[in-house]
Amino acid sequence: MGGEPDSGVPGPRGTTSIDEAPASVLVCDDHEVLRHGLRAVLRWAPDLHVVAEAGDAGEALALAADLRPEVTLVGLGTGGQGIPELVRALTATGTSVLLLGEAGSTGDLVEALRAGARGYLHTTVSSDRLVEGVRAVLRGETLLDAAVTGELLTRLDGARPGTLGPGGHNPLTARQQAVSELVAEGLTNAEIATRLQVSRATVKGHITVALRRLGLRDRTQLAIHVNRVARPGPGWEAGPVGG
Repeated sequence: MGGEPDSGVPGPRGTTSIDEAPASVLVCDDHEVLRHGLRAVLRWAPDLHVVAEAGDAGEALALAADLRPEVTLVGLGTGGQGIPELVRALTATGTSVLLLGEAGSTGDLVEALRAGARGYLHTTVSSDRLVEGVRAVLRGETLLDAAVTGELLTRLDGARPGTLGPGGHNPLTARQQAVSELVAEGLTNAEIATRLQVSRATVKGHITVALRRLGLRDRTQLAIHVNRVARPGPGWEAGPVGG
């Protein structure tokens, strides 16, 4: 049921230490080939350990309650009950849920994010991206694939942009704006740091300031804000918006 961790024991999510055990991951999807593929990818990350696989919602909930995985990967096509209900129940066990799905399943995705899911990746994601996505969730980040931000613009509650500032002025510096745009592309803090050749702490600081200046709560709202400002829909005007 559980896979064997590779040699080497990770430290605080990415560094090596003899004091830290690999982060536990549960894989849940009704496609056996996909589950095995996910396990095969994750087993090469020394800081991650797939403890079990589940083929449906009931099995996932039983395993999560028993094994207490830190992260659970859930396919949007998982059967047994609705995905939002599954996310809510899994989250109640203390695990962080990362969703995987196809581009056409955004309806369930939006409701699952409302229910507490910590992020979403498309099933065609690269191996490196999958591993970094799990690590990002472990760091407490919300991971949002850029492919779904258009749907989220109209369906997520409270996702309206904050005030641009006097006269519609963008209150962000050029670097804060650059970081915000990369967040909107779905990049994690580590990926943004690599792209801009700065530290992860610097990226986190830019995001924190951007959220405060724009009056937003989290990086999901920041991604939506960037997309809304870049592609305003009919009837939208820059400036203060209630929400």
